[in-house]
Amino acid sequence: MRSCIALAIAAAVPVALAACSKDAPPTVVSPPHVEPSASPASPASVSAAAPGVVVDASDGASPTVAPDASAQAAAVPPKDCNVILISIDSLRADMPWNGYPRPIAPRITDLESKSVSFTHAYSVSSYTSMSLGGLLGGRIPSELTRSGYFFGTYKNNLFFPKLLQSAGVHTMGVQAHMYFKAAGFEQGFDDWKIVPGITFDPNTDNDITSPQSEAIAEKLLGDPANASRRFFFWAHFLDPHDQYMRHAGIDWGKTARDRYDGEVTFTDQHIGKLLDFVAAQSWAPRTVIILTSDHGEEFGEHNMTRHGFEIWQTLVRVPLMISAPGAKARRIDVPRSDIDLAPTILDLFGLPVEPTFEGHSIVPEIYGGPSEPRDIVVDLPATSDNGKRRALVHGSQKLLCFDTDNFCKLFDVEKDPMERDATTKGDDVQAMKDRYQAYVKTLKEVRPFACAGDCLNSGYKRNK
Repeated sequence: MRSCIALAIAAAVPVALAACSKDAPPTVVSPPHVEPSASPASPASVSAAAPGVVVDASDGASPTVAPDASAQAAAVPPKDCNVILISIDSLRADMPWNGYPRPIAPRITDLESKSVSFTHAYSVSSYTSMSLGGLLGGRIPSELTRSGYFFGTYKNNLFFPKLLQSAGVHTMGVQAHMYFKAAGFEQGFDDWKIVPGITFDPNTDNDITSPQSEAIAEKLLGDPANASRRFFFWAHFLDPHDQYMRHAGIDWGKTARDRYDGEVTFTDQHIGKLLDFVAAQSWAPRTVIILTSDHGEEFGEHNMTRHGFEIWQTLVRVPLMISAPGAKARRIDVPRSDIDLAPTILDLFGLPVEPTFEGHSIVPEIYGGPSEPRDIVVDLPATSDNGKRRALVHGSQKLLCFDTDNFCKLFDVEKDPMERDATTKGDDVQAMKDRYQAYVKTLKEVRPFACAGDCLNSGYKRNK
């Protein structure tokens, strides 16, 4: 979706970004104005109330959360559980539950306090098309069959909803951008709804859609048949995306971040309404709720605005919280990725994990098991509008490689979360490059079926 256009402030960074959407807001009390911090707050560490924290950073890895054998040894998902996945477009990781000073999302903050929250979560990529393709396909987008265009379309991929559908799970989805009519994401969904009356402009996003998305969600989830069947439901809320529209009764200020915060507040209201509806249903006690984002957002931290085209921390760090029946609320500080959601959701339904999926089920962690450190990969393959970017995260180290992988930068994202102090030479760089190359050798990359050759990255070349 060109409707999320990342604008470069510096001449060296071209116009960029991808998709999502926006309607008429209810009246709310204007929040008090608080100046935002200049940079995202550091993520919260593992809660002191966590079952146990084993800190061993000798290899640069994050702390491991040990199990609480007495309290959670017997805790498992309900055998008849449902799963609701809520994704919010462009939702950064620096939110109130991670130290951001403004209370811009009270309902999501409340949900996070009752959830297993992964405070160092990553999206699969840095814009909607690539991130959601990877989330559904359980693989990095470079390994998926895709068109190669910025508004990428997918075909002949094994998306996890297909496996749910084949197992008799009723699958439902609500989307609010015209891109979702042709992206191929509907594969495996019994009910696939697009908010009616929305427009499509490849250069921006003119709609407000949270009220409509929430209303359609209530209609689908309110089907009486859901009381006697298992279901998977996914809603992607789009309003924090692109233009940062104003909403009646919400005023955090006039800057881009101020208006973005207003969009988050507006979306939070409708997420709250949906959560209230879910809580009132007979199937609520056996339903898992997952909330995450497809990518973050830039407000000038790397001479960019909005998102896409790069994979800086501001663009790929996202919230990830899971509220599951019988699971004790806690915070886990070990890095995890949205690529883990496909195997996790299959696991919640008691289905075998697809062997081609790259992620790992985090169900054991949700129910008190240990959180072992493992590497995270963020992948942005070349498209019609951007060059290739890929990062390997190992503990606090992040190796960011460009285009042909001949040039890479190493960052310590614990000490340097804004990635301003790169290292390009030395033993640490070489060790990470070796680790990265070992990973690359395991990949089965797929060339785009439509845009290839001179088409790839042509948008960037035109704007240089």
